[in-house]
Amino acid sequence: MLDLNDISTTIEQLRKQLVLALRASPFVMGNDNKTTATVIHRLADQGQLNLDAGASNKLADLMPQITQAATVLPERLYSLVHCVAELEAHLPWYQRPIANNPKFMESHSNAQIIGPEGIEVRHDLIVGVTLMRPNVAYPDHQHEPEELYLVLSEGLWRQSNGPWYTPGVGDLVYNPSDVFHGMHSADAPLFALWCLPLDKPFTSFSAPLPTA
Repeated sequence: MLDLNDISTTIEQLRKQLVLALRASPFVMGNDNKTTATVIHRLADQGQLNLDAGASNKLADLMPQITQAATVLPERLYSLVHCVAELEAHLPWYQRPIANNPKFMESHSNAQIIGPEGIEVRHDLIVGVTLMRPNVAYPDHQHEPEELYLVLSEGLWRQSNGPWYTPGVGDLVYNPSDVFHGMHSADAPLFALWCLPLDKPFTSFSAPLPTA
């Protein structure tokens, strides 16, 4: 387990490497995306640590495989995976509630690293992580904040019931506000970071499902 100074140092390293990865992505190199610029700008700031935020990761067994697979990635991407692996035991893991889909519920895990419910508390930005077991679909969903996924493993992605496509490791997937989007792991675990700039109060992704 990391101590307070180690956690602070690891999050700072994650923040710096994430900026490098965002700037180097093929998506950013080919697009003038204001959301990316906003995320990079806000990553310069630092929030307060909440060491009581942690919750058990039901997919912790995937992290050694994900970390090993990442050794072939460029340094800036491997460093991101390594930072998440270092923080894994301290993060507030949760499952996004989807009714009548037990395979999904037992095969995915999310955590905010930075954000209102993160280990580093911020209300203007979320940086989160998603893990998925192989050959699992993350159901189509939508949310008001724009979103950037930094792809750190093989996988398939789509928007608005469009065709599935493979962005490529190190590229970004940009989801505009309220667009329906989903993803699908391939024959290996899916691992991705997601960034959402927040400009109004945040509604939890892990809120309980409404009762009938």
